[in-house]
Amino acid sequence: MKVQINMKFASKIEASPTTFSLTVSPADTVLAIKERIASAHMIAFPDQDLLLNGEVLADEQKACDCGVKEGLSLDFVVKASEGSLVKQLAELLQARDLSCDELGLLYCYKNGISVKQALLAVGHEGKFEEFMKQQKAFLIENGRATLVREDTKMKPFSAVEEVKKILAASDNGSMDITSLCSRFVQKFNVSISSIAGMKPAEFLASEKDLFVVTGRGLVTLKSVHDAQRHAQRDAPCEVQRERAPLGIQRDAPWRKEVPVPSQQRQAVTVDEAKQPVQNGVAPSVVNKLAPSKPDAQGDSQQEADGQEYLDLHNKISGRSFNSKVAQALNTIVDTVSEAMFLNIDHVVKGGSVGKGTAIAGVTDAQVVFFLNGMPNISQSKWLPALLKSVASVLSENLSAELGCGGVRLTDDSLQLRVKDLVTVDLRFSPVFENYSDIVQTMSGQTPEGRRYCDASLAKEKVQFIAKQPGQVKITMRLLKWWREQQEWSCALRRPSDELLELMAIYSAVQTKPIDQRAAVANVMSLLARFDELRIVWSNYYGTQDVWSPLLKQRPLLMDPVNPYINVADPQLFDSCELVALARSTHFFW
Repeated sequence: MKVQINMKFASKIEASPTTFSLTVSPADTVLAIKERIASAHMIAFPDQDLLLNGEVLADEQKACDCGVKEGLSLDFVVKASEGSLVKQLAELLQARDLSCDELGLLYCYKNGISVKQALLAVGHEGKFEEFMKQQKAFLIENGRATLVREDTKMKPFSAVEEVKKILAASDNGSMDITSLCSRFVQKFNVSISSIAGMKPAEFLASEKDLFVVTGRGLVTLKSVHDAQRHAQRDAPCEVQRERAPLGIQRDAPWRKEVPVPSQQRQAVTVDEAKQPVQNGVAPSVVNKLAPSKPDAQGDSQQEADGQEYLDLHNKISGRSFNSKVAQALNTIVDTVSEAMFLNIDHVVKGGSVGKGTAIAGVTDAQVVFFLNGMPNISQSKWLPALLKSVASVLSENLSAELGCGGVRLTDDSLQLRVKDLVTVDLRFSPVFENYSDIVQTMSGQTPEGRRYCDASLAKEKVQFIAKQPGQVKITMRLLKWWREQQEWSCALRRPSDELLELMAIYSAVQTKPIDQRAAVANVMSLLARFDELRIVWSNYYGTQDVWSPLLKQRPLLMDPVNPYINVADPQLFDSCELVALARSTHFFW
């Protein structure tokens, strides 16, 4: 049934509401309706009310139970206030001070709308910096915003104290540095190195009174380390003789020359966010990738090499570039959502832009619209007709201001080129209850039918890549740059973005590189033996769930969320040139 929605902002009581039609199901809950409206109109403020005849509807109520009928008018009130905006901005300033421009960009990244739009929503029409100066929670000096803490006027953020808290919360007061850095970024949206002004390992090693860093890439609270040494000293003599002498790491990465038994390779993880797990690869491949131990004279050269990789990364994936492509994608999603006649449940942004792995010159995005009321099966029958209809509507409604070069129709999507900046694939999927429901539906279809269902896994695909540590994403972007420098004889032999992204993740899991130079070198070693690989993930499914014909293929690089796809399928990708180039070329010429 179709209803009319009057969207209002509590901060603009006298302003005219934005009115639009929305198709809802009698079984939809009030919360689901609110989430759809907020998603479609990029509402960043979480406090919202849906009213019928002036009465606020409870989130858990169904539309049919609270009197919602065809043609009725509902009020959607967004409680956007200065207080809620200040709270959102304060959360972004927890880790460090930011310039107003940086804060605005970070706000847009976290909430999907510009800070200017947020200011207008709370009734402020001035500049962002002026708004910040009016708030007692912030201090603005030389264009930089600082969060004023409650206990002191300006209590600086202490990376040391926060690292101590993270380590103290771990099981034994010890973590590998990569996992620690990942946890820090997840908590504060900023890296340790950007705050400390040096590499994490150097920063931790400089705080000798608090931390102990070992050659295994582990950092331990000094108090815990000292307690362990005392316990070791006081232990019986026969126990002490079994331990490795102090200063020798038996399991240092460069000493791993013995093949790892398969039963010990079933639970290798990057961090506790359920990252990729290896289910089997030839030990000879894994062991050759173990990083070699640098000697003392090579330390300075190694640091210079690592910086060279980071300098290149800054050129191909700068802040300005990422801001432009993200804004372009948000604009196209808004425009298409408003122009379409379909009942959109939610939207997922994917591709290199959505996953955060785009580089200048090679930029793509995928937008999947999940539609209510569409059948979950036989997509090959109803999707082509739907694509033609949507293409016709978009051709009439896309304005020249967007810089779109027309709508191109493919077998399962619509393609747009926006401002010569990003290629956008528009795809459509029915709404499924959960991941298991999607896979179950795919199991009853032919290989051709499953191809149309792949878009339904967009959320899981994006999350798998987007949640990887920052260093792994840097490796992904550098690998894409390397690919673009090579000459491929045909499209069949050019490795896809997905293939390079998965190889970067798998390599990081196996080798735990100490710096960016090592990370790239390790992946290149893997690519040089690509035809030997057999990689199955266990985040969403197990080996027993993989479509059996795929297990016979070599190389095997399973899609981490789709048990019916081998990303390295020999019929779709010929790896001979990739293997040859990985063996014969250097990353930098």
